[in-house]
Amino acid sequence: MRIILNPDAVAPGAFVGTAVTIGVFDGIHRGHAEVIRTLVEVKRLEKRSASILLTFDTHPLAVTHPEMVPPLLMTLDEKLHVLGQMDVDCVVVEHFSKETAAIDFREYIAGRLVGRLGMKHLVVGYDLHLGRGREGSQARLVEEARRLDFAVTVVPPVVIQGSVVSSTKIRRDISERRLDHAARCLARPYFFEGEVVRGEGVGRSIGFPTANAAVASRAKLLPPGGVYAVEVDAGERRYGGMMNIGSAPTIHKDGERHVEVHLFDFEGDLVGERIRVHCLQFMREERRFGSIEELRAQLMHDRVAAYAILEKKH
Repeated sequence: MRIILNPDAVAPGAFVGTAVTIGVFDGIHRGHAEVIRTLVEVKRLEKRSASILLTFDTHPLAVTHPEMVPPLLMTLDEKLHVLGQMDVDCVVVEHFSKETAAIDFREYIAGRLVGRLGMKHLVVGYDLHLGRGREGSQARLVEEARRLDFAVTVVPPVVIQGSVVSSTKIRRDISERRLDHAARCLARPYFFEGEVVRGEGVGRSIGFPTANAAVASRAKLLPPGGVYAVEVDAGERRYGGMMNIGSAPTIHKDGERHVEVHLFDFEGDLVGERIRVHCLQFMREERRFGSIEELRAQLMHDRVAAYAILEKKH
């Protein structure tokens, strides 16, 4: 998969006869995946030169209505990681700015999609509105298609258990710890990436060493505080484990939020490494223990519970 981080550097004529989709794709849930599947299928059936997905480096609401911007289901790096496992030929990442938001949808289609990306077929989700003031509705996109000679395919929503899959609903699932339902809508467990930073070493001293993860972006949505069963990509392997999100009051006195992950069957030092944590199931609320020994006893129970969850998953 080719990644273009500066679409303005793409010379006119570099792409000819392409299939293109455009969107935020926050979470790349099942609805987004159906749009991408359709894009790839259009490219194959029509023998287009390339399938191109155009997305943005930030959520558009962060620019147009910052007071309304939701927490992200995916950082840009996480999005590119998932897209890399799909069959898209090229991902174009556009910097979303006030100038971008002010462009008329007709100008954007003619200049960016047709002019720069050589678009001959546009594949969009059912809820896409393009350009300034979201004026580029489906009907207007079809009008532009006739004028500029390209085809348009509108992909209908994906419905699970009578409900349309959407990033908004997945955010609600995660915020309410409904990780199973979120995973069904995402077609994968919800995950986040972070860099392992050095901790205080208390976990190691009681037999439960933890990787202390500094989450890549403050805009990233994390599940509420508590203890969770997880799987962790570290190095070249995936490990089962358990995670505590919260202040860890028995250990830490700073009151800050910590993300601490204990990996099963792991030996070594991950400080400075990047890990990917897949959130499987909530197990219990975080609480303060009367002593380190009480905490250790509870962690032993948590480990048994997490092993059972992992065994059931596989």
